[in-house]
Amino acid sequence: MTLVKVTKESGIPLVGTLPFGIVDRGSNLLQVRCTTICNMKCSFCSTSANDPEAHPTNFIVDIPYLLEEVKKIAEIKGDNLVIFLDSVGEPTSHPNFIDLVKGLKKLKQVKEIIVITNGTLLTKEKINDLEGAGLDRINMSFHAVDPILAKRLFGQESYDVKKVIETIKYIKSSTKIDLMLTPVWLKGVNDKEIEKIIKLAKNVECKLGIQNYEAHKYGRKLKEAKRESYYNFYKKLKNLEKQHNIKLVYGPRDFNIKRIHRIDTPIALSERINTEILAEGWFKKQKIAAHKERAITIKDCDASPGDRINLKVIENKNNIYLAKKS
Repeated sequence: MTLVKVTKESGIPLVGTLPFGIVDRGSNLLQVRCTTICNMKCSFCSTSANDPEAHPTNFIVDIPYLLEEVKKIAEIKGDNLVIFLDSVGEPTSHPNFIDLVKGLKKLKQVKEIIVITNGTLLTKEKINDLEGAGLDRINMSFHAVDPILAKRLFGQESYDVKKVIETIKYIKSSTKIDLMLTPVWLKGVNDKEIEKIIKLAKNVECKLGIQNYEAHKYGRKLKEAKRESYYNFYKKLKNLEKQHNIKLVYGPRDFNIKRIHRIDTPIALSERINTEILAEGWFKKQKIAAHKERAITIKDCDASPGDRINLKVIENKNNIYLAKKS
């Protein structure tokens, strides 16, 4: 598996791709992605993380470079920004993750910093360091209390649900970091686990945000998991709310998320570009190029890094650019 180090010197911009960098979807929430690396192999992963067949290339972003680019965007977006440290992999696998949190906290426009994690790489020392760095909330991916099912869902024998529960309890009992458990409800697979997770959340007094399973085009599919309509899903959540006296249905207002202006989209749809290939892409036969300080993913491309090719932009929504050879 190839590892691409995304530095300022690499020439790869940090806006323009989904696997790494910064994503602005037109709200005060910025998705900041420091790596694609993952230590788990979840059986229903929406991105097929940790799969060298699907993703022969991983990316890790230099933290000073990432902070520099977030600062530029924060100055454009304004105050009360929520930084969501998510990933197509596991954000805390980045060796300098704490430095990222510390640097983001220094930005005057940033109001809140949240990370989504599987929790397996969090030690007491690391949690304490994250609290000291200024992390506001941890969203913990936690899908089953049963040890056997938990290992199966996370796709690794090394997944230790007892250790993760100890981590959950430590965060709530020993730090000021807010905690939300974010299980995916896989109908027909972990139905019995949902009420166990509700009891755990009530016991440790943390928030609980249950998600509905969706089979994604490029993700891993769990055949046993049945599709649940969102109407029925939210109906079930409302019933569980009444039954257990716990909040389960959340909206953007609950997290202080609101629509605000986007950063500029400098590359037009159907724009034709002559540019240089900078790196391999995340998927097979993809390449990464750059134009107007934006990264561009080129599909079905056999060119090599260093080659110059002609492109036509076929997608530019949310400053995420996809192109094909022209």
